[in-house]
Amino acid sequence: MLFQQIRSATVKLNYGNVCFLIDPWLQDVCTDAEREQAALTKTFITKPVVPLPLPVEEIIQDVDVCIVTHDHADHFTSDYLPSDFPLVCQNQKDAEKAKSMGFTNVRYFETDEMCFGGVTVKRVDGKHGDNELLAQKAGPVSGFVFRCANEKKIYLAGDTVFCDVVENVIAEEKPDVVIVNSCDARTRSGRLIMNEEDVVRTCQCLKDGIVIASHMDAVSHAHLTRKQLKEYLEKEGYDHQVLIPSDGEIIDLSR
Repeated sequence: MLFQQIRSATVKLNYGNVCFLIDPWLQDVCTDAEREQAALTKTFITKPVVPLPLPVEEIIQDVDVCIVTHDHADHFTSDYLPSDFPLVCQNQKDAEKAKSMGFTNVRYFETDEMCFGGVTVKRVDGKHGDNELLAQKAGPVSGFVFRCANEKKIYLAGDTVFCDVVENVIAEEKPDVVIVNSCDARTRSGRLIMNEEDVVRTCQCLKDGIVIASHMDAVSHAHLTRKQLKEYLEKEGYDHQVLIPSDGEIIDLSR
């Protein structure tokens, strides 16, 4: 039972006998010229601001299932992915978009649960914005709960702020591990995903479980770094409960 932070929200999860890749954003890092242009125009850089920590071939090797939490460009592009890569999307609309991009092996969650080689994956909602207008504009997003016999239960929350939905999933599913996207990404309309305070709220709901902070230090609209999150958690007394993996780092969750 291994978790690997790839980059941004892209993670790899070896769970049961299944290798999952989640939110494959394998796009090349932005150039210096693109950085300068973004600074001049005060716009977001639409590419990752740091390179991948591993060769693409290694990242996609042995993947059985690739889950796309939603179709935003910092979570899923076609870069370096084979056209027959085994994609599973949150809904039919996202699946049709993936097919229009040239992918041929695409499924989606027609019900709340799908099974992959003895692993049950349950789709749950999220709220992609700290106000209703922003969440509506950002569109539907999904988190996923992973469970199988003799393994810890994992809840990958996806692109969401801390809200009643997240709190209810933790209360009902009682996961052992919660993976949160927590770089405090923002637009002019508001905050899109979790910040340091939301990470602490997640810890408080989870009690004795482990929280993994993902989606860090890779997008230009982030307002929270790994270093800042670590310092805040130390100050609040939650650093023992939260893991903040570096890009490429592997965490053994079976311990």
